Amino acid sequence: MFDVISIGSSLVDIFLDVPKLQLRAGEKVELKMMKVFSGGGGTNTAVGFARLGFKTALMSETGKDNFASVILGELQREGVDTSLIVREKLEQTGGSVILVGKQGARTALVHRGASSMLDPYDVAPFWLSQTNWVHLTNIAGQEETLRKIFLIVKKNPQTVMSWNPGKQELQLIADGKLKVADIPVKVLILNDTEWEMVAKQQAALIKEIPEIVVTEGEKGGYVYEHGKKTLRFLGAQVKSVDDTGAGDAFSTGYVAGQLLKKPTKTCVEWGVRNAGSVIGQWGAKLGLLDRLRIARV
Repeated sequence: MFDVISIGSSLVDIFLDVPKLQLRAGEKVELKMMKVFSGGGGTNTAVGFARLGFKTALMSETGKDNFASVILGELQREGVDTSLIVREKLEQTGGSVILVGKQGARTALVHRGASSMLDPYDVAPFWLSQTNWVHLTNIAGQEETLRKIFLIVKKNPQTVMSWNPGKQELQLIADGKLKVADIPVKVLILNDTEWEMVAKQQAALIKEIPEIVVTEGEKGGYVYEHGKKTLRFLGAQVKSVDDTGAGDAFSTGYVAGQLLKKPTKTCVEWGVRNAGSVIGQWGAKLGLLDRLRIARV
């Protein structure tokens, strides 16, 4: 039995420090820096939970290629159970190339590949019914997969779920394809731009979902609990090197507090602290905190 199962994407992120972002065909450009990390909401949160001392598994999809080997190797080194990862020979593991220019300006080239192909057959009901908590991230708007996950959680009330949806999942809600009443989530975490995507459903979401956390970057954010706005908080006051994975780090810190039955104020503090540590370093995982450091006074 796992403490947490993370569900979401597994990608490889390649950062290139490019002096100028406007490139001409055939031009050879010298790079100041090149860094390669695993990424995607699934791997980021799985490693985050494992660092915080929870028995964690990842449910995701990759190909059977070199990128997949990079991802699986890192997960195993971090103590994440990889037995629920589906590896498809005919699919290519997804990834992104992030071009970093002057003053941190960025252009991202993204190929989601296998990470966008998690279908209902890849979701194992037994394991979701045997875990204490399911943390769902972006699965590229796979509607039928979402419905299966929601159904399993509904049938197993001892399994608690948090959700940090991507834009494609939020669009399903905005379009009425996913009804608010059918979402068995205890904690919904999203940023202010994502929150605006479901403006027409906000009242229903606030009524139906016990906790909603809306983040606003360095400004912080606010929390709704049982239909009322109960808490406003400030973001981490640190200089950002790379914002990649900040939302995932916040989510793992917040949910870790929930798993340990901490008060909401502590959950928020842990989320902010984790996100602040991550944005101080390149990639989405280097700065993830362990239990001792996230709980520091």
